[in-house]
Amino acid sequence: MTREYEWLSLDPDESVVWTGGPRVWRIVGTVAGAAIVSLLALAGAVFVTTQVTLDAAEFPVRPGLVVWAVAALIVASQVLGVVWAYLGVDHTDYVLTDRRIYLKTGVLSETVTSVGVDRVQNTTLRKDVTGNLFDYGTVAVSTAGSGGADLAVSDLDDPETFRDRLQEQIRAADERDEGDDDAAPAARALDEGTVEALLDETRQLRAVAERMEERA
Repeated sequence: MTREYEWLSLDPDESVVWTGGPRVWRIVGTVAGAAIVSLLALAGAVFVTTQVTLDAAEFPVRPGLVVWAVAALIVASQVLGVVWAYLGVDHTDYVLTDRRIYLKTGVLSETVTSVGVDRVQNTTLRKDVTGNLFDYGTVAVSTAGSGGADLAVSDLDDPETFRDRLQEQIRAADERDEGDDDAAPAARALDEGTVEALLDETRQLRAVAERMEERA
């Protein structure tokens, strides 16, 4: 097991067929927003310190220092927001095995969600305009007995590959189920044959015992 998938615990007969994660570009909106807020904070600090006359008597320290401290706090908060968004992407893993789909999320604590491929009823590939341009999207998975998507493998580069691998495993699971159904009647027939053989042997033993009693 590789280091990045130490959280994954597989059954002895279960094997991994695909692994992936969300694209890092999903945080581009967060980065852009943080950049705009930071620039506004710095521009505001420059404007206040150069264009606005501040009464030093109203501040326990130099007014300019207070203004730049506030701006620095705003910039630091935006940087932390970007770092947190990146860690959220970096700590999200998608794993497909021949038995289940696994989704792991969480930075400080991990949450693992899984769905059996034999329960999947429908898969939906969603792409917006930019997704079509840059070939990324989300595959929503619906299972038996649910009214909507139970699991979303989101922001994947080349999502068609994941969907194709998943559909292969769904077909394989259906074939296994059909094989089990075909084997069941044969097993029942074997059990019935064994019972009949045992009954015949019991009758023969009883007949032998009766003849020995008559001779005695």
